[in-house]
Parts: sequence; C-alpha cells; structure tokens
Amino acid sequence: MDDIFGTIADLPYWIAKVTAIQNSVFDSRFIPHKLLPDAVHYNGQVFLKLINASMFLMDFPPISKEELNWKHLIDDLIESRYLNQEKPDAFYHLLAYYPRHLSQGQILNPSRFIRKFFKRKSLESWIRRWNHFRETAFYKFSITEGNEGSYFKDFQYFLKLTEASYLIYVRHSPTQNPNSYASI
Repeated sequence: MDDIFGTIADLPYWIAKVTAIQNSVFDSRFIPHKLLPDAVHYNGQVFLKLINASMFLMDFPPISKEELNWKHLIDDLIESRYLNQEKPDAFYHLLAYYPRHLSQGQILNPSRFIRKFFKRKSLESWIRRWNHFRETAFYKFSITEGNEGSYFKDFQYFLKLTEASYLIYVRHSPTQNPNSYASI
C-alpha cells in the first residue's frame, strides 16, 4: 500500500485513473488524448496490486463517529501540506481526499466494505473484470450495451475499494502511524 499511495501517487490520482478507464469503457468514441496508455497499461497493472493487496485488509478495526478526524482521512504528507497551513485555500484542497464513493458506515469501517467486495466476487473474478475493462478501454465501440448496470456497479466497487484501501493505509500503515499494531 505504501508503494501505491505513498510512492506512486495519492488518492485523487488513483480515483482519476479508474474513472478515466470507466469513461472510456462506456464511451463508444475512442479519444486518445483523454486516455493515455499509461492509465491503462502501467497504472492499470499497479491497480491490480491494489486489488490483490486488499485481500489482506479485511480485518482492521472500525473507528467510531466520535473518533473520526482528518488524521483518519488523509495521509501525513497531505496533512502537512494542507491541514495546518495559513493559506486561505489550503483546507479546500483536502476535499479531494474525502471519500466520495463510500457511505458513512464504510468510512468508519472500510474493512467491512472490502469483505463485501470479495463476497460479491472472488479475487480471480475481480482481476479478470479489471483486465477486461483495461482491454476494452481502447475499443472504438462501447461493450456495455445491455450490461450498463453491471459494468457501472463494478466500477463503483473499484472506486470504493480504492478509497477503503486508502483509509486503511492512512489509519494503519507503519509509515503513517508508527504505533500501529499491524502493518499493511
């Protein structure tokens, strides 16, 4: 998780990449400048690591509404960059890190969503689905006709998985919380 969220890119970047692939799968017109090959090939491959790693994120404890604060939603780098700044727009930048796809209960207990994710489909099925989406992102026609609901729901699950994994990373990664009882 540290490689994915700490070294390569932050949460808004990953949400944007998954969304770009989603938009390309649903749009019958291939527009090369909107979906660069790195989004599909390199980042898509790295996202497979997130899917695989999330299998090990199902047992982290939830937090209560009373405990919830920005330290449970953003990583240390983002916190130092925006949270305690005097700039008038610094707080505004934090909104990009707020989980928009997870419900309140899922924000408090992201592991429960990850269990739901893998109850819906097996790891192998999710990997096949993601690779299928990556492949079809370059098609000059939409493959979703008749399956829009299923495809859309799967993309929503991928977006939620990204946010849930990020929240667990922020709360329990030794790089973010040296006193954490578990490492991810």
